Amino acid sequence: MRHASDGCRTRGARNVVNGPSRRSCLRCAIGVIAVVGIAPTARAQGNLSTQGFGYPTGQMSTSTLGVGGSLAEFDPLSAVNPAALAAAGRITIHAQYDPEFRTVTTPQGADHTTTARFPLFSLGIPITTRFAVGVSFSTLLDRTWQSTQTGPTAVGDTSITSTENFTSKGGIEDIRATAAWNALSWLQAGVAFHVLTGQNQLTVERTFPDTTVVKALPFLQTTTYSYEGTAVSAGIILRPTKQFSLATSAELGGALRVRRSDTLQSKANAPSRIGAGIRYEGIPGVTIAAQGQYDEWSRMQGLGSSGLQAHDSWTWGAGVDVAGPRLGTDRNLQLRTGVQTRTLPFLANGTVVRENVVAAGVGLPFAFQRAVIDLTGQRAFRSASVPGVSEAAWMLSVGLTIRP
Repeated sequence: MRHASDGCRTRGARNVVNGPSRRSCLRCAIGVIAVVGIAPTARAQGNLSTQGFGYPTGQMSTSTLGVGGSLAEFDPLSAVNPAALAAAGRITIHAQYDPEFRTVTTPQGADHTTTARFPLFSLGIPITTRFAVGVSFSTLLDRTWQSTQTGPTAVGDTSITSTENFTSKGGIEDIRATAAWNALSWLQAGVAFHVLTGQNQLTVERTFPDTTVVKALPFLQTTTYSYEGTAVSAGIILRPTKQFSLATSAELGGALRVRRSDTLQSKANAPSRIGAGIRYEGIPGVTIAAQGQYDEWSRMQGLGSSGLQAHDSWTWGAGVDVAGPRLGTDRNLQLRTGVQTRTLPFLANGTVVRENVVAAGVGLPFAFQRAVIDLTGQRAFRSASVPGVSEAAWMLSVGLTIRP
């Protein structure tokens, strides 16, 4: 791995980034942003979770995050199984805010960052007692991060210190249109069409201190990439007994393209997915669930640079949702907890990144149960075979659901 400064040498005492040197700086810096997540000699350079095209949010509602994602296949608020929308019952609007407070630790020290996400908005509308339609806007991959490194830059026979700032904003969004129906008393089914879109703005900046030794001009470059693609999904939910429910869904990704301004940069395929879940409700007021999911992220290979390595991943989750203390005469505080383990889609320094999450949450209904505020806290631990590098994060989720 080569640092951005390796090919960004100054060419004169007055202007360090003119002519070929400017192009060299940009090529190196964009390469770092697109491929490199951890630079061992830089203090907290990058992170483990937002490698490649970004961090997969899971496209789950706040309440499902609280049970380790275990109810994702049954949740009408999440953008996972289109069949779940058939259980919405009445018009349902859901929106959430998910800030993440991340700490990356390297042999050079620790770096703390905060990322604000609005990962999910969903709307479900029952047309009849058996048929419902809906639309959701969710984040498939979030590529928002900022990294800084400071080091010497050669200027003729001497060197001066420069600071390089790399900033990435945006990601890939999933717009889903869904149709679902209660086919039988024990069977729900649904289909959905997905449009993948979004933008990623990459900013590279190099600044130099004011010094009497040499006068160097700063360098700034902003590049915007846009995404466009499609996918289709389908799912079913079975209820063989009153106590047990089974669910499964699958998504097939179509073509996915990246454009730089109006120019086609690269193309590959959107990731495909298959998942299944089981739910037990044999204890009054208690729901126990487990879920597994396989994501074929390798279909994105070739969408980025040759150094970008996409990795297929498994996700496993389990959790419990319990009716807690009674609030008033007709509602209960919902208490939730769960765990999840998964591998992330893009490699760090050629090695797989694993994420383990412990979650807990509450649900507070109000307005005669026509609205619910859900709160979830998650503690995530991320690791890879990169010596001395680890990542931990507190992830909060605040969701508001309205059923007018």
